Amino acid sequence: MSLKSKHLRLWVILLLVIATVASAQSATDAKPKNIILMIGDGMGVAHVTAAKLVYGSLNMERFKIMGMHISGSANSYITDSAAAGTALATGYKTNNDVVGLDPDGKPLKNIMEYAKEAGKRTGIAVTSILFHATPAAFSSHHKARYEYDDITAKQVEFGLDIMIGGGLDNYYPKSFPGSRRRDERHLMNELRDKMSVVTTYKALSQLKRARNLAAILDGGHLPHPAKRDYTLGNLTDKAIELLNVKDQGFVLMVEGSQIDHAGHDNDMDRILAETLDFDTAVKSALDFAEKDGNTLVVVTADHETGGLTFPMGSMENGKIVKASFSSDNHTAAMVPVFAFGPGAENFGGMYDITHVGKTLIELVKSDEQP
Repeated sequence: MSLKSKHLRLWVILLLVIATVASAQSATDAKPKNIILMIGDGMGVAHVTAAKLVYGSLNMERFKIMGMHISGSANSYITDSAAAGTALATGYKTNNDVVGLDPDGKPLKNIMEYAKEAGKRTGIAVTSILFHATPAAFSSHHKARYEYDDITAKQVEFGLDIMIGGGLDNYYPKSFPGSRRRDERHLMNELRDKMSVVTTYKALSQLKRARNLAAILDGGHLPHPAKRDYTLGNLTDKAIELLNVKDQGFVLMVEGSQIDHAGHDNDMDRILAETLDFDTAVKSALDFAEKDGNTLVVVTADHETGGLTFPMGSMENGKIVKASFSSDNHTAAMVPVFAFGPGAENFGGMYDITHVGKTLIELVKSDEQP
């Protein structure tokens, strides 16, 4: 081989190496068209372990990138769902009991607001009332998480494209039978002026298209999974179907809200049922993301609830017979993070809860946004 041929061959090899590195870098830096953030409220590592031990396999096992985050709030090592939801939605810490505001009471811009500015559609699908702490953090800014009348009104004004969850009794005036409002504001009328509204799963399932939709499926929180004829996975499927319009892109937050409730009650059977219900939503999101090819799915929790462990003798014949709870409240234990799709590599490792929110916001922002 001549010297000239050797030089040409070296140049070809060098160019191929550069192209390969550039391609890998481009893949790493790629921003997903769609983002699905999934929150198992109160779901610690032990909750996932329990579901895996009892059911044998979970859709959460399909993830190849995993991490863990520390969930403390601005004023406590042990967060509540309002502060943790705010951290996941905005990338910043706040005090317990606060949604969407910093510790000084100033509004924190959340991922849904960034998504709107980037021209993306936005939605939430939860098993709690729509104005509960976590969904409230993604769709309102308020000083106190339990002031539901105010948060519900702010959420209506916020203008998500799709809302699926419970809480129907807070949309009607105080004078209406069964209303939980403390005033005479008729939010249902205000909501219907902005979007289509359905109040049963049957009506939701039969809906083929809706630009804007609120599906409010119960007066309060959605029922126990065994008492529903649908799963959180079904709700997630419908939310994705309605949000996925042409090339617009979307951001969807899905919450398995009542894993936390079961943890507070130290109810092992309910923890298993709620975690499995949440896992049906994980399947829905992953199935869509794998087919779509441009969707990031991130699964995590806002905190751990119950201090759940499994000492020697906990398991017999594939059943948990003696779970151990150290608390009936939240704990400071780290919680898992699972990620799949463009940008997933950003979620491996150990970090603070704010890393999740900040990273998702950077991935959803358009290049023109500050």
